[in-house]
Amino acid sequence: TTNKFFNTGYGKPVRRLLTLNQIDRIIDFEQVEVFENVLVSSVVLGIKKSIIEKKNFTYQKFYKLKNKEFRLHFVESQSDFGKYEQKLLDESEWSFSDNKELILKEKIERGSCKISDLEGVGVFRGVTTGYNPAFIIDTETKDKLISEDINNEQIIKPLLQGRNIKKWIYNFNYEYLIFTKQGINIEKYPIIKNYLRIFHTDLKPRKDDKETTGRKPGAYKWYEIQDNTAYYPEFERTEKIVWGLTADKWAFAYDDNGHYLPSNGYILTSKALPAKYLLGMLNSNLLKYYFKFIGVVTAGGAYTLKYATIQQFPIKISTHPEVITDFVDMILFEAKQGKDTKIKEIEQHINNHIYRLYDLTYTEVKVIDPDIESKISEADYNAINIA
Repeated sequence: TTNKFFNTGYGKPVRRLLTLNQIDRIIDFEQVEVFENVLVSSVVLGIKKSIIEKKNFTYQKFYKLKNKEFRLHFVESQSDFGKYEQKLLDESEWSFSDNKELILKEKIERGSCKISDLEGVGVFRGVTTGYNPAFIIDTETKDKLISEDINNEQIIKPLLQGRNIKKWIYNFNYEYLIFTKQGINIEKYPIIKNYLRIFHTDLKPRKDDKETTGRKPGAYKWYEIQDNTAYYPEFERTEKIVWGLTADKWAFAYDDNGHYLPSNGYILTSKALPAKYLLGMLNSNLLKYYFKFIGVVTAGGAYTLKYATIQQFPIKISTHPEVITDFVDMILFEAKQGKDTKIKEIEQHINNHIYRLYDLTYTEVKVIDPDIESKISEADYNAINIA
């Protein structure tokens, strides 16, 4: 079967079922050309229906191999299966790192709080328009619509695409969203209505294309965006964190300009914890490392930063969050100046502080960052005061 059930929300019932029985062996193929010119990410499982005490099982993974390489490697390595204790597996996400890494994962989780459980913190998906060419406009179109009726400015919002988002900051691409949310009185915006009518043919085959006052539950007018985005005020909060669903680099950015995002983007807002504190956490080496246990990487090597994954990140709350927020402020300032070298130095300070916050030893940090010795000595690391 596909191996995606290892660490997805929809795979939880499968994981629960499998761990009720004796797992004999698992052979995992991730981005492997098992058959010539056919790339697969799948798994072969050998399972015994049994209620006996869970024993060890064998696991082997093949990663990014061409067909000839795979066949040779597969034959040569049949005696080289890793041994795992089945008691380490349950309905939670499955990870087949070595035992040292699994112990490190458990330590990171210990005393932490999942983002989904943090009071006042919310993760929200971007807006699904139903037809982007109609609702996403450029600066020229935006200026024209507003010049014809200043009221149109009320429903034209600045938009960030995933490709605009970098680590810490974003590049604004001068795109805007016509935010005709469900229930809008379109007659207040006749210029916008006439503009959208250009796309009426493409907008018409929707749940409700009749210009009547009657409305079925869940239906929307032809000129309305597809989402019933009840949480739209979150986009306009004073500060929030933004990121794209699929990213080739680990990148979360700070936004204090009320940008909206399309459906392939997400935002995080916080009413209790400082947003910049959470931004420092999300951009840290530690959570990037933790992602390997719960996240999905595309065949092209991009991170899939979806809602369910982000919600699972373990966050520790510092008694002095200003240490991290001050560092983040410094990075945001340097980023606007384009000083990447200085940013890397500050990032390392954030990473070191977070490692200590999670009570990681210098040896454990080496697993996450093998080059740590070139950045900070063990004595200096142990001397970091997080109180």
